[in-house]
Amino acid sequence: MPWFLIEPSGYRYPISEHEEEGLSIGRAPDNDVILTDPGVSRYHAYIRVRGAEAWLFDRGSANGTWLNGERIAEPRLLRPGDRIQVGGVSLEMAYLPPEEESFVPLPDAAAPHVSRPSYWPYALLGAVLGLLGVAAVAIALMPTLQGSALPTPTPSPYTRYAPAIPSTVFILTPVGDSPNGQAGTGVILTERGRILTAYSLVVNPATGRSYNHRNQVMVGVFSHDQPNTLDWYLAHVVRADRGRDMAVIQIFAQKDGTPLPNSFALPPMPMGDSDTLEPGASLAVISFPAGGEGVGPSIGKALALGEGRIAGFLPDPSIQVERGWITTDIALSGSNIGAPALDEQGRLVGLYPGPDAAGKSGFANSIRPINLARPLWVTGN
Repeated sequence: MPWFLIEPSGYRYPISEHEEEGLSIGRAPDNDVILTDPGVSRYHAYIRVRGAEAWLFDRGSANGTWLNGERIAEPRLLRPGDRIQVGGVSLEMAYLPPEEESFVPLPDAAAPHVSRPSYWPYALLGAVLGLLGVAAVAIALMPTLQGSALPTPTPSPYTRYAPAIPSTVFILTPVGDSPNGQAGTGVILTERGRILTAYSLVVNPATGRSYNHRNQVMVGVFSHDQPNTLDWYLAHVVRADRGRDMAVIQIFAQKDGTPLPNSFALPPMPMGDSDTLEPGASLAVISFPAGGEGVGPSIGKALALGEGRIAGFLPDPSIQVERGWITTDIALSGSNIGAPALDEQGRLVGLYPGPDAAGKSGFANSIRPINLARPLWVTGN
């Protein structure tokens, strides 16, 4: 995906040509680029890519959309380096030439028009992943997920994490032309399908590009209608921050490429405040035991939850923050990449970016605080 929109802080938004409305800009939370500047309309503008061309459209905004100092009255063709002004926010267009390699259509298992729901059943299992405090949580949580009419068992300490389960998703990013890919976990942020996950799960750190030509990510969400299956959707990266080791993706279609129904709504994960955490506090990590390249549709059958405690906090000089890492006594690995970290109330307070990213802190078991990720989905402050 060669076209990008860059905001003043340096964040890059890849612009997909597979979406009819392109990259939407505005204050409303269902935009791709969310700006809180009061001069920006709820649905201000959008950029549409067709082939090698990118076009800027104003959506009848109150203050207008400006291109290189001129207010646009009709769609305008964009060029690299063009400056776009919406409200008090200045944005820049960039073009990255595609890599010189032949394109071969993805095999059926990864193509968006193919449906293979039988490949993706899951069972909520207490898989042994080396996590401290891993327990067989299936018995405790399955009645909550399936709405069972059986008598309520003795309360389990793990039931406090039950509300986070439906908001935990399975991520599979096809690598190249293979049905296999990078696999791990993600977190639902909004009802409209905005997902937080690890940077290296959806973007190749070596190139800064998607792992595949389509900038396509497959997202498995716990089904409302069939408790023992995942519903699959197509998503693309809308924001990626290598410095923070996290990325945000947006679901844009059903698994066969058809538009999302009007009734589409996902359960956002309960949000916590990582700034209030203290050493010694309990912490839980929940994830699909996957991760790494070379895994395909046969994985994603188990969900594991483990507990530990916060050991302390570390600064991250590279992004100039004092609380850049949460260190834990939980033995994490590549199998847990993208996993959400929950506080004692089951609220999202962190995300595990994977062993390579965590290793930058000097501790492989380090987690990124959720407050560090907030600028990835709300900007313009």
